[in-house]
Amino acid sequence: MKKNLAPLLLLAFALPFYAHSAAKTVSVKEAKTLHDDAHVILKGKITGRAGDDDHYWLEDSTGKIRIDVEDDDWEDSGAAIGKTVRVVGDVDKNDGHTEIEVDHISVVH
Repeated sequence: MKKNLAPLLLLAFALPFYAHSAAKTVSVKEAKTLHDDAHVILKGKITGRAGDDDHYWLEDSTGKIRIDVEDDDWEDSGAAIGKTVRVVGDVDKNDGHTEIEVDHISVVH
């Protein structure tokens, strides 16, 4: 009986973490409807800067959304403008606006 208990305990502790960390691939339109801190994946084109150095516009066929990318999340932010990227991050809702706090960004080849 004790041999069967250890795997069940491991599963009980690991499952909530796995479920929380799983990201869902969504469109820009869908991302805007999700709750704050929802973990998402988006694919779209970086169309330009949106204000300061850390903010950019990501656009797909459903719309555009502002993304917040820290400098250390990519090598050359200027080189990504005009390119299609894959963004992994969290929905951030502040002051009636929705943006994506980026955890990882990569150019799609």
